[in-house]
Amino acid sequence: MPDGTPAVGAKVLLNSSDVNTSTYTDSDGNYGFSGVAGGNYTITAKVEGLPDATESYSIDSDTGAGQTISIPLYIRKPGQKKGDFATGPLFTGVPKASVDLFRSGMEKLQANDTKDAISLFDQAIAGYANFAAAYYERGSAYLREKDLDKALESFVKAIAIKSDYLEAKYSVGYIQYLKNNFEVSAAIFDDVLKVKQMPEAHLYLGISLAKLHNMDAALPHFKAALAAKDDESMALAHRYLGGIYMQKKQNAEAAAELEKYLKLVPKTPDADKLRSTIADLKKQS
Repeated sequence: MPDGTPAVGAKVLLNSSDVNTSTYTDSDGNYGFSGVAGGNYTITAKVEGLPDATESYSIDSDTGAGQTISIPLYIRKPGQKKGDFATGPLFTGVPKASVDLFRSGMEKLQANDTKDAISLFDQAIAGYANFAAAYYERGSAYLREKDLDKALESFVKAIAIKSDYLEAKYSVGYIQYLKNNFEVSAAIFDDVLKVKQMPEAHLYLGISLAKLHNMDAALPHFKAALAAKDDESMALAHRYLGGIYMQKKQNAEAAAELEKYLKLVPKTPDADKLRSTIADLKKQS
């Protein structure tokens, strides 16, 4: 976004002479398209009220399968320069030296160099102790490193500085979810959704409630997640819906949801077992 925060829930379109598809960014501002063949592409990010962010990219036809190509998209205000994203309220009063270190940290993070990114965010914070954005991005880097405790500490610090930092609050909920603290994660995701409708928050609130055996409360959140974003990132919503419908003896609905899950995640380790379950459900419906 123009202030350097992740563009959450932004629509991203991938277009070429043969391809016209779209997806939405997740809570970290990430997006992805799989199985993209060689060709010339235009990638566009759309956020309501701001100019589109567009990049062009060519993939050679002889590029080997299985490679990941990272293409960052910067959504700017009218007249905002390409490299000038650190200008919003999160950066008000931050010394230039710390902002420069933050920018360098973001470049390292986008290149998946998490250790150097963390070091640069630490230096940025050392120059300005109330640098909420640096704490948030440091938390994101620690999360990629799977250091949940340090990630949680950074996100909590970001919220302590900026109480309405919604992305940081969501991230705290996500870490509590990863730690199996489902009552805590459910409460946090519920608070996030009161401010902004995020498909990821609906998904993980639904899973948290399901883990707490509150299936009736979980069901509408899985439906809301899929209504906003029905792709591989939301596949678990289909799987949990399948389980809920099985409990309710709604066999046809359960089979349909599990089939949708398998279509999105065909290589899931228990694919054969799920296919058998689907066949049984269809016989019973």
